[in-house]
Amino acid sequence: MRFRLVSCIGRRATLTRAIFALAVALLSGGCGDRPAPDDPGLSIELRWLRSYGRESRADVEAGLLWTLSFLGAALPEQGTDPLSWRGDVVTLHLDHAGIDASLLPHWKRLLGALKASEEYRAMGGLDVGRFVALTLCSPNHYYALTGADTSYEKAYARHSFARERAAIVESAVSHGDRLVEIAEGHISDIAFVAHEGTGSVTRDTFVPQERELLDVMANGQLRFALYDEDGALKRTADPVLTGAGKPSKCLWCHETALSRPFTGRTSVPGYVSLAEFEHRIASQMQELRDSRSKLASRIDFERAQDHTYAELLYITFYEPSAERVAHEWNIPVAQVREKLAGLSTHTHHEFAFLGAQLYRRRDVDALMPYGVLEPPTDPREPSAYEPDLLR
Repeated sequence: MRFRLVSCIGRRATLTRAIFALAVALLSGGCGDRPAPDDPGLSIELRWLRSYGRESRADVEAGLLWTLSFLGAALPEQGTDPLSWRGDVVTLHLDHAGIDASLLPHWKRLLGALKASEEYRAMGGLDVGRFVALTLCSPNHYYALTGADTSYEKAYARHSFARERAAIVESAVSHGDRLVEIAEGHISDIAFVAHEGTGSVTRDTFVPQERELLDVMANGQLRFALYDEDGALKRTADPVLTGAGKPSKCLWCHETALSRPFTGRTSVPGYVSLAEFEHRIASQMQELRDSRSKLASRIDFERAQDHTYAELLYITFYEPSAERVAHEWNIPVAQVREKLAGLSTHTHHEFAFLGAQLYRRRDVDALMPYGVLEPPTDPREPSAYEPDLLR
């Protein structure tokens, strides 16, 4: 009996010492290993408003992650999830999204403006589609959030471009000829510049008037920047010269790939042949795939079609059904149809499953029961209005 009592006392003393040692560790050296608390200025609550019958929370998550990835976020696979849900509201924690520290002040200013809106205060969050429209689809914000150089000269100097250029005289993008410069080097040096202009390359009368620069961000995603003749950033390409549209349209077309010429088949003497141009593109694309395969990211580049979920977030926002608007306004669908009576409807040209009676965002926002931040007039094409909440 005495032996059992002594053993019990011994174990209790050992346990006490262990607890004391753990407490000392936590209160001293261990404190430095704990993650810093979230910065409330880098978080925002977004409302999921079901836009079509089969849309799921997983679809919305995929769309948001691809949106952030297109904006340069590394989205590390390990660590705290940057998305957390409460019902149909998802909180975005940019502290955990793997964003370059130098770009966080831009994010903080933008989120501050979004959270100051009447919609955010009245509804307890921002429409997730409006968030994508005001980030990915807004050139002024896209350039700032991705760290695009404001000067073409500075952006160009970051890469080593070959002296030989490729001449495209049959372009699916440009309305005329275009000249393409190709950067030399490894993954961090992959870049292309397309010069759009007037005149003929073959007749040596081509005059460049604007440039479209494509390069690769550290997270493996493509970045697009448009520059005018003086080298200043442009919100959209000149529709007289090209159908390139805004950076968001470049992303829609390229997706995650370095695209070869779609229609070009004619090589111009004195320039890189189209066969050689396509070979260089294929070689750099393989290098990009290899680099992406080594990234420990929440984005799986092998599931490239998942980027469509990001597009659906802004498409269903710009072209909502009555059911989606009912979720936005938190009123019955019958009342929504009554309020929207007389407005024209349409079917989406690409996603017919969204329904045959879709409205236009500008018409819906004009009838909003609360104030909203106006998005770009169009998500991909030149817009009559482009917001700049970072000025």
